[in-house]
Amino acid sequence: MTTPQGKSEAAALAEAAFIGAQFVWLIGVGGFAWILRDGLGPDAVATTGGAVLVRTFWTFYWGPVCLALLVVDAIWWRRRGRLDR
Repeated sequence: MTTPQGKSEAAALAEAAFIGAQFVWLIGVGGFAWILRDGLGPDAVATTGGAVLVRTFWTFYWGPVCLALLVVDAIWWRRRGRLDR
């Protein structure tokens, strides 16, 4: 069975699952990384400026995973564009 766009249900489900996982990682884990970047409790330190972005990027390896998801997404969309032609 196919969707109105002509792709299989399995491909549509995989695409929806991947997009959902991206949102969870970007918003869910990204939010925790932003909050936890300086630590909690009495040992917490305050960061400002560019250090904030660097610390958030490396908390839970949030940044590298975001970049990897972006690369996979770009490859997927490019491949999908070739298949649609």
